[in-house]
Order: sequence, then C-alpha cells, then structure tokens
Amino acid sequence: MGITNHLKKKFLTGLFVLIPVLVTVYIIYLVINSVDMVIAPFVRSLSLYAIGKEVYIPGTGLILFVAVAYVTGVLASNYIGNRLLSHGESVLRKIPFVKGIYNSVKDMTNAFSSEKKRSFKEVVLAEFPFPGRYAVGFVTNRMRVFSDRELCAVFVPTTPNPTSGYLVMIPENELMFLDMPVDDALKYIISLGTSGSRLEWNGKKLSSC
Repeated sequence: MGITNHLKKKFLTGLFVLIPVLVTVYIIYLVINSVDMVIAPFVRSLSLYAIGKEVYIPGTGLILFVAVAYVTGVLASNYIGNRLLSHGESVLRKIPFVKGIYNSVKDMTNAFSSEKKRSFKEVVLAEFPFPGRYAVGFVTNRMRVFSDRELCAVFVPTTPNPTSGYLVMIPENELMFLDMPVDDALKYIISLGTSGSRLEWNGKKLSSC
C-alpha cells in the first residue's frame, strides 16, 4: 500500500509539473504550424522565382512573421512610419465588411495591450450569469439611460482565455468594486482562480469615465 501511494503521489506531482510545459509546447507548435500554413506558399513561390526550384524549411514562416512584426513595430514607433500605417489603416476602414472585422479586432487588441489596458477601469464582482453567482469582470465604460439611471458596461472574460467573454450592462450600485489591479485580476482569471490574489472589496465608487 505504501509503495502504491508513493508511486501515485510522485506520478501526480510529475503530471502537474509536465502539464504546463506540454500545453505551452503544444500551443507554440500550433502557432508555428498555423503561420507556416499561411506563409509557406508565398515562400515556395518566392524561392521558385529566385532560384528556379521550391525550397522551404519548416519554421521559416514563423521567423518571417516575427521579422515582419518587428519591422512593423519599428515603423509604428516613428513619425513617418506611423503616418504610413495610419494611411493604410484608414484605407482598411473604408472597405465594406472588412472594416467591421478590422475595427473589432483592433479594438480588442487595444484593450489587452499594455499601453491601452487602462480601458479596463475597475475590477468588479458582478452577479453573472444569474443572481447568487458572481464573476470577475472589468468596467470598460458607463452611461446614463432610463431617466438618468447609470449603467456600467462590464466585460466578463472567460477562463482560461480572457480574450473572449460577455459584455453586460449592469447598474453601478449592483456591482462590488474590488481592490485589485487589472493585471492581478487577469492572472486570477487565467489561472482558474489559483493565482493567490485576494478578492477584497474596496468600497470605492467608479470615477467618471
């Protein structure tokens, strides 16, 4: 019995150590594979044109993607490059159907970027999805409707992927505002509530958005 318990305990310990590593490796593999599938035809065509035969090394697509992302970041950081990118962005925003997709993705990436994370103004507990059950959410805006009744726009992210979720309009007086930084709240959600962050009510009211 002692040996069985020992083997079981060590197996579970090893399993919990390996799971994050394996999941990380699998996600990296999916990213590399997905990027390669998109870029590989372009690289093969380019090599065929340049040297007369198709040449492609797995992973080249990812390297090319990283290089393009870096160059785009450099361009976006200076005045001339920023103007060029803004011009290209304005063209995309004028194309029917494309502009709806682009604007939605752009707003989402802005919300989660380190520079724009202030769009998450407060961390709250909201009764969701029904009374008596609570979910961690972020106040993103507020408005006055129904004869000056104040409603907060609360983004309730899913776990462990906080880039998707629900937008719920909730009266401000029905929310519990938490004394928790946005970064800690995101860690709490991604870790399925195991990050160790404490959900403490701060008693504060939301400042004007």
